[in-house]
Amino acid sequence: MVLGIISGFILPDKLIKWQTEKQAKDYFINNDVNLPFQTFTTYNYENLIAQAAPRVKKYLDEKIVSNIERTVREKYSYRFDASINIPGSNQNIVNYLEETGLLKELNLPANSASSKLEEITTSQNLVNAKNEFSKAYMNHAPGRPVRLPAEFEPIQSVFVSFPIYYPGQWKTHAELIKAISNEAKAIVLVPNEYWQKAIMLYFEQKAITLVNVYFAHVKTDDVWTRDYGPTTVTDNNGNRSFIWNTYYEEYTSYAKQSADAACELGRYFDIPVYRVPLVLEGGNIITDGEGTFIMFNSVLFNNPDYDQSKLNKVMQDYYGCKNLILLPSLKEELTGHIDMVVKFIDNNTLMVIESDKSYKWHKDFENIAKVLSNTKSPEGNNYKIKRLQMPKTDNESVNFWSYINSLTLNGSVIIPVFGVSEDNRAIDTYRKAMPNHKIIAIDFSNYPVGSVHCQTKEMH
Repeated sequence: MVLGIISGFILPDKLIKWQTEKQAKDYFINNDVNLPFQTFTTYNYENLIAQAAPRVKKYLDEKIVSNIERTVREKYSYRFDASINIPGSNQNIVNYLEETGLLKELNLPANSASSKLEEITTSQNLVNAKNEFSKAYMNHAPGRPVRLPAEFEPIQSVFVSFPIYYPGQWKTHAELIKAISNEAKAIVLVPNEYWQKAIMLYFEQKAITLVNVYFAHVKTDDVWTRDYGPTTVTDNNGNRSFIWNTYYEEYTSYAKQSADAACELGRYFDIPVYRVPLVLEGGNIITDGEGTFIMFNSVLFNNPDYDQSKLNKVMQDYYGCKNLILLPSLKEELTGHIDMVVKFIDNNTLMVIESDKSYKWHKDFENIAKVLSNTKSPEGNNYKIKRLQMPKTDNESVNFWSYINSLTLNGSVIIPVFGVSEDNRAIDTYRKAMPNHKIIAIDFSNYPVGSVHCQTKEMH
């Protein structure tokens, strides 16, 4: 899922000013964004722009795109260096924290940081792998009836990939992990012990307890854990399996480490892993736990060899789907993920996004709400629909801020807020819709697309 789309690519009045290579490059580089640049090629930059705003492509040429790539690499050189040459010492970590301004945020001198890192021990908060290898079955279903529990059922742990390459987002994720750890185990994915030390130091300086916070040394390229993390299904005897989805998003490059993270986590928990023969992101799956699944039909666009019949069969074999509700995707919306638009509150109740009438997807939202309100729940009654207004935005805005993108976690609901006037109304809507839950709001205003749900993945 994309963390940010450059506003210069979206606003038509800016495009005409792209008359020189320098103007285009400067506009791109002066609008700070968070994307896994370490995985990008020249083609990916051009593809991302074309996907975000197809009408813009004619303004680009090879020279402009190549120079954008070169300039981004120079600006974010610390990110490239850290991702390619993973820090292997405390001093490497101190250098990174200093260069990115994180030490300044913590008001911590470099020599003090170095001393504190030396004192930190990682073993107490480390998840040790139970096996040397994962038990992985490639394109082979579990071979027995399975069930994907609903998000509103009890959850044991939540996976979160820490944004180590996005220093501006450490604060947000620290608050997210803090909220998770109050209800379940937070399992934080980092490449090695030195990155673990860095985050433990950050938490210590922020006075955030590490109780219920654990680390697994699993490499990832980006933070969208919902999309590539393992999906936990269970059989009739309570045995768990991980479903490993074939992860490749069309608007960015192939993030090979993220794509393999689900398989790698299998050996940590001694849980068998089954790779589904389907290009699919976890953000496009929601379920009631009783076999009803709701998805956007973007899954068919990404799998041209599938029709709905074949999709139904694979979803049944790997996820326990009995009833698949396939909704039309939002036109020109990059993610194609249902979790931006619809959320299961319980077996009989759905929350659906709502917008002003002038918004580009207003009719789509209304049609989705109408279709679902005329759809019967497993109990035989039509679903109850709760509407949740998104923040006001114009049709050219880079922000698709959705309060729907929340995580129900045992006795709490962790929701994103964006520092706008509509935040209080969204919190109140959740309180009324889910009165037995504690509502925890976390500022995700630095993320134009996707937030709490997109960056977490539960393990029942």
